[in-house]
Amino acid sequence: MRSWYYFFSRMGLATYIGVDSTTITEYYFPAEFIELPDGNFISPSYYYIRETAAEYYSEAAAAMMFSENGDLIAQNNFFRPGYCTSFSEQFVFKKDNSFYFLTTYSPEHTINSFNYFKNYDNPPTDAKLALFKLDSQLNVEETYEHSWPIDTFEARNRPEWQLLPNGYSGNIFLFSAFEDEGNIVGAYWKSESFKSPGQGKDTLFMFRMNFDGEILLRKDIDYASPSKSDVIKRGAQAYSNRRNQFIVTDTHYIFYSGGKGNYDGYDIQGRAVYYDKDFNFIRERYLRGPDCLINDKLYNISVKRSNHNTTYLTTQKRNPKNPQHDEDCRLYEIDDDINAASEFLEVVNHTDRGTEEWDMSSYRAGVDLNDDNSIYYTYTLNQGYFTNLDSWIVIERLDDNMDIISTYYYGLNNRFLDRVITLYSTDDGGVIIIHRADDLYSDNTYGYITKFPASAFVNIEEAHAHGLKVAVAYPNPGGDVMNIRTGLRNAVLTVYDMQGRKVHQQIITDEVTSIDASKWQNGTYVWELRAGNGNGSGNENGILESGKWVK
Repeated sequence: MRSWYYFFSRMGLATYIGVDSTTITEYYFPAEFIELPDGNFISPSYYYIRETAAEYYSEAAAAMMFSENGDLIAQNNFFRPGYCTSFSEQFVFKKDNSFYFLTTYSPEHTINSFNYFKNYDNPPTDAKLALFKLDSQLNVEETYEHSWPIDTFEARNRPEWQLLPNGYSGNIFLFSAFEDEGNIVGAYWKSESFKSPGQGKDTLFMFRMNFDGEILLRKDIDYASPSKSDVIKRGAQAYSNRRNQFIVTDTHYIFYSGGKGNYDGYDIQGRAVYYDKDFNFIRERYLRGPDCLINDKLYNISVKRSNHNTTYLTTQKRNPKNPQHDEDCRLYEIDDDINAASEFLEVVNHTDRGTEEWDMSSYRAGVDLNDDNSIYYTYTLNQGYFTNLDSWIVIERLDDNMDIISTYYYGLNNRFLDRVITLYSTDDGGVIIIHRADDLYSDNTYGYITKFPASAFVNIEEAHAHGLKVAVAYPNPGGDVMNIRTGLRNAVLTVYDMQGRKVHQQIITDEVTSIDASKWQNGTYVWELRAGNGNGSGNENGILESGKWVK
């Protein structure tokens, strides 16, 4: 059972504000972020609680508020006996002088938790969509909620249920929510229990709610044609394709989803479904991404509207060279014009990021707009999953054509498996990332929020000052091949042994450069990258990046 620690990192420097006991019985973990006009931040979060260290945690909705310097101002949880919020998103809205927090509740089905719903005299048989009005210290002033009956059947003899009881039990997951024309618009998924005798279909609901908690409109959406049986599946499978999947335009909504299938003889990987402002179906279009594989689909979708009426979509997909054992990160820019004649979405541009060995890329990549028409894109690359090889968080700044302006690497330490959860662009032109790190040599997991100011992306000196790198060497320790990954081009790579003797030198022209180290003796080597003329924006010796590599 993993123990959790929580940090806030500001400008690359970790400030510890959490707990440090392996017997911890409660903790908060951030999941999203919104920036407030006064420079503070609110994080819709998760609250994990158990009564003893031998139990499993029950998960509840929570909120945390930080100053612009990372100081914790307030936090509050919205725990309810017998209920949990597993896998559900939470959203915060600022309206007038109040905050509004939107979440869901479903019966807690983890029998090893004190909060197991059948531990109560009157166990819950419903699920809830709840809106809380909060004061400036995140205390609840008013509660508005809506309740619907939920299937509470338990397939305890099934390994799926034992692995993920809340994922395979009746529940509702909140996908997306945003403010539109003065109201809250959102979507949630209602699931039936796995192998329930009365198993119905899992259903997507869209709703409009005002800030007094009244549901103005709610519709169940039967959206998954043409391969409905493939997409309408267990919520446990659906939640991996869940986050910000809902786009609003001036005239309509677009809901993005993954889902393999076949349309007009072509394999498809995902779809965009168009609805009017009353959630009436308009049309459906299909995504055939580059290197579309048979029976392939997109995972862990998140979307962001661009400044020019296209949509950025981040996803995780199978590597076409090794689809059984390799997953890559991909960013699409999609022309999803509702009036386009084609039934297929036009991929205006895309990037594909991956590593060479078996890996799992970001289960949540992130993309956000910068105020100068560039975008920030973040993802995680793991050189070997849950091994002692390298992983790193990558932050790219891209222009409108998805050409790389700069690439930065963060969180490098081969003791940890680093994973980014999401990224937000801040009003000052910088970014905030939420990420976690699993200790590969213990059962500890660490949660981080790291803020990088705009200055960290101006030049290499500033990047280094905030813990960012512009090149990495891997795997480290390595064997007969040393790889250098960098966004720099035409830089000179030089490798020295510990006696200062030069063992290799070449010009870097590709994202990944592989160096034959088979004839090098075992030991530690120092590598340096300099600008092509030996000068540039590195340190006083013209070094753009340097590090140690162990064979």
